[in-house]
Amino acid sequence: MLGRLARWLRIMGFDVEYADSSLTDAEILDKCKSDHLFLLTRDKELHSRYPKSLYITSQDHREQIRQFLSTFTVDTRLLFTRCTECNLPLETKETSDIKGAIPEGVSERFSTVLHCTNCGKYYWEGDHYRKIVEFLKGLGINK
Repeated sequence: MLGRLARWLRIMGFDVEYADSSLTDAEILDKCKSDHLFLLTRDKELHSRYPKSLYITSQDHREQIRQFLSTFTVDTRLLFTRCTECNLPLETKETSDIKGAIPEGVSERFSTVLHCTNCGKYYWEGDHYRKIVEFLKGLGINK
């Protein structure tokens, strides 16, 4: 499973679709071909059937990210621009306009937050954000 990798790639600004486990290999390949998608997979046989694919060798998400980054480049302008849950681009919201929707401490510390209009999730530059930034720095990715 590459769900954790998918979320990290979204943090890095990549447009990532995560295949539902109920899909067959044929359905996954059809979607990749019709939508011109690059396939990341831990399935050697599936990888061998689609030239625009990367076989992910590790089960550890940190190693998976490193392997991905050995092939792809991160555009740092796109960091933190996608929802980690549903992949849609995030919008900036003034905290004064959404006081009831976010914790009070967030609206006191930040003037803006990021918001996903699809799933409703909010993101701000708190402790979790700082840990993510440190992790990315360890990979050579600086915001």
